[in-house]
Amino acid sequence: MLAYVAVTATAIMMLLTSADAVCRYFLNSPILIAYELTEKYLMTAAVFLGLPSAFRGGAFVRVTFLVDRLSLSLRSIAEPLAYVIAIVCCLVFATATAQQAYRSLSDPTTLSALPVPVSPAYLLAPLGFLVLVLAILTGGPRVLDRPPCPDLHVAS
Repeated sequence: MLAYVAVTATAIMMLLTSADAVCRYFLNSPILIAYELTEKYLMTAAVFLGLPSAFRGGAFVRVTFLVDRLSLSLRSIAEPLAYVIAIVCCLVFATATAQQAYRSLSDPTTLSALPVPVSPAYLLAPLGFLVLVLAILTGGPRVLDRPPCPDLHVAS
């Protein structure tokens, strides 16, 4: 579901930016909220809510040249260790962004063009990281079995 929200945010961002460019250059009247809405809400939603889907699709960069050269016994230790490190990093990021979101809830800052509060946008990052942790926990082994980039993978 978060992937659909991220895709929708990306589509709205594309349409809003295009409309703003048309209005700015042809009508000499830019859409005032376009930049702030894109910066604060749409880009944040596209990036952080898309993280779990990107992981499940195998879109994260993986450098496998070292792991591929390890023996099977060392590989069986290295791969789970990498997942533990990834989970710990995501939990640290989720904690830090949740703390920032909590601090921002008391901040009355709004967008300059409309009285829309900025603080709800800060909740998107910890949500994305927490769902990414769940995706790693539930789908890690399946992602490990995939080649890093299926379109470019060359069978040996």
